[in-house]
Amino acid sequence: MVIRVKTKQKKRYFTWGIVAAFLALSCVTAFWQGLTVRTYTEATDKMLSSIQIAVITDLHDSTYGREQKNLIKAIQKQNPDLILLVGDIADDERPHDATEELLSVIGAEYPCYYVTGNHEYWSGEVETIKDMIRSYGITVLEGDTEIVQIGDQKIRLCGVDDPDGFDSTYNTDHDKTESWQEQFDACKAQTGDNIYSILLSHRPELVEEYQDSGFDLVVAGHAHGGQIRIPGILNGLYAPNQGFFPKYAGGRYELGNTVMIVSRGLSKSRLPRVFNPPELIMVNIEPAK
Repeated sequence: MVIRVKTKQKKRYFTWGIVAAFLALSCVTAFWQGLTVRTYTEATDKMLSSIQIAVITDLHDSTYGREQKNLIKAIQKQNPDLILLVGDIADDERPHDATEELLSVIGAEYPCYYVTGNHEYWSGEVETIKDMIRSYGITVLEGDTEIVQIGDQKIRLCGVDDPDGFDSTYNTDHDKTESWQEQFDACKAQTGDNIYSILLSHRPELVEEYQDSGFDLVVAGHAHGGQIRIPGILNGLYAPNQGFFPKYAGGRYELGNTVMIVSRGLSKSRLPRVFNPPELIMVNIEPAK
């Protein structure tokens, strides 16, 4: 009888040990904030050769090691042909030292293109931020378009300011008469030929505008991955301007003939990211086979 009781106790302790280890591992995995690299591949008959693009969003002046070495090394390891900075790179409440440490390196090593996010406007110093970004050799897109040559391949980059830039609450330039829609339409008017066209736009929720718009690819951020995720069940709990259970929290979405890729971003804040580590997005665009 004593032997049987001891055997049952051992089994019980073993079972609880397994449960405790599983819960501990789940917690570590859930709250892990290490930098991840997520890669998407797009094939199109508009490409003669492949190019690789890094997409950075929602940095919010977050730090990745001393002088941003962890983020910089991750980018250098991928060796992109160009880098797209899609809003909220600078924050409205933090100093911009971490952002400048990143820009000073990538601006010197890669062709870089930037559009604003809402927090740059919320700072009340958006023009100062734009000038700071330009000072590192980075092109700021404000409703305009640029044809970029990479080897024997041309692509079209278009970019729009964040919609909050046209809200009188945040726009200190009261002589500014254009609207977000006018910027978007000006970019859209440049598409329609055989050049692969990419739109940089911070907001993923504007899908009615993006769908079948003539852009081959839209890259966005803003949603922060929905903050809290449950893999395979919940892609995001809450995102700004989408509310609870956002449809466009992070990932790849087909909008008719336009593809939208939404980054979960690089922000580190007081709000927990659950099963939602910061991510650097890589997009490989290659010729259709």
